[in-house]
Amino acid sequence: MAFCPTCGSTMLESARFCASCGTQSGKILAASASGPTVDVTPAPTWFVTYATGQTGGPFTEDEVKGMIARQQLKITDSVAAAGSHTWVPVTQSPFASFVFAQTSMDRLASSTCPQCGGAMAVVLRRSGTSKAFFIIGLLTIWIFGFGIIFVILGYITGRNPTPRYECPRCKYKAR
Repeated sequence: MAFCPTCGSTMLESARFCASCGTQSGKILAASASGPTVDVTPAPTWFVTYATGQTGGPFTEDEVKGMIARQQLKITDSVAAAGSHTWVPVTQSPFASFVFAQTSMDRLASSTCPQCGGAMAVVLRRSGTSKAFFIIGLLTIWIFGFGIIFVILGYITGRNPTPRYECPRCKYKAR
């Protein structure tokens, strides 16, 4: 059994408004039949706007933290407390520390070697074919004179090297 804090009349615990005076039941004094009164305050809820324009909610704080952990909420998304019409970027909300911690873990996971735990580095590698053409061209430019063709072929085939992560410590190569 619950009581209205404004007029004191009895209310259902699931009621959102007092039937007598119309007060919203944000804070309700709940009384048990045998004991003291207890102050019951509902948990704050949050609405979410994603970068795609979709809106979701209401969510409890724990649900929002779980969404951040599952990467359903990202730095580009916004939140608003229930009853508020002000949307705040999640990086400027009470959840900012959770977002930044998750972002740091994601960056760390993508830049850490799975074998030795060292830092990975981006390495640009040219193909063996381009190196071979270039070396043949340099060796034959003085002998036959047409080695310039091989130098040009070496340049063309090696123009767009492929980037990949490599660990300088243990030489692990990510594919």
